[in-house]
Amino acid sequence: MARIRRAVPLGMAVVVTFVVGCSDPYAGRLEVSGSAKLKGKSLPDGATVTFIPQDNQGTEGQAVFTGGKYVIPRPNGLKAGKYLVRLSAGDGKTASNPVNPDEPPGPGGGSNIISKDLIPSDWGLKSKQTVTVTAEGPNVFDFDIP
Repeated sequence: MARIRRAVPLGMAVVVTFVVGCSDPYAGRLEVSGSAKLKGKSLPDGATVTFIPQDNQGTEGQAVFTGGKYVIPRPNGLKAGKYLVRLSAGDGKTASNPVNPDEPPGPGGGSNIISKDLIPSDWGLKSKQTVTVTAEGPNVFDFDIP
């Protein structure tokens, strides 16, 4: 009888260790990566892609392009489901003075830049573009913007 009493806690410890050891440390998040081209050319460094959940996944993600590619690593990744995709890429040179357009940009003629978005609105703020992230992967999404 004493052996059984000692074996039960030991068995429970083994089961708990097994269950904890096999759990997903990323809580179902998956790596997402890809590339994008605008009129056949890679998006400039600093452009962004945003994934907005459509199935109540509880994960939203954003990545910055470098060399025409983006990646959201698994620790910050997206859970499986459908996502709305929005892209943005500023031209980085549209100088603007919102107070007086006839004056140089920024207060006192500074060098503030308010970039014009190069991405068409149907891929940007008014996007209806979607992708589906799957547990099976790979979740590589390449975008070709006309």
